[in-house]
Amino acid sequence: MCADDSSDYPRTEYTISVVDEQFRVTGIDPLDGEEFMIYDVGYDGESIRFVSLMPSTGRTGRNWMRIVEKDKIEYRFTFTERELWMRKPFTPKVLSSKDAEPNAPPNGGPATQLGDSRVAEEPPSVS
Repeated sequence: MCADDSSDYPRTEYTISVVDEQFRVTGIDPLDGEEFMIYDVGYDGESIRFVSLMPSTGRTGRNWMRIVEKDKIEYRFTFTERELWMRKPFTPKVLSSKDAEPNAPPNGGPATQLGDSRVAEEPPSVS
């Protein structure tokens, strides 16, 4: 099966079967034959869900399917990619007062106000 609007090559083939009254899911990348690791298979009476892991990439996906019509299923797939990040070297830099925030008050004095700050001396009279 593939998406209705897909002209793409199939990226994954899943086989779902029942063995000893339990759902069994296998998955393969049809381009290179690599098999997915499938785990956490569950069925709630309407939909089947499982987690797939591609060993070569470490990409993990959460899969969810339910039958909509005889030859049509609704399929949802969310994935997580794992990355390793490295901290860049960091050298603290002390800013001079002129490099600090431009509207900051000098030496803790009053801040410069922006815009119209007029305040009425008395509330308007009501007649």
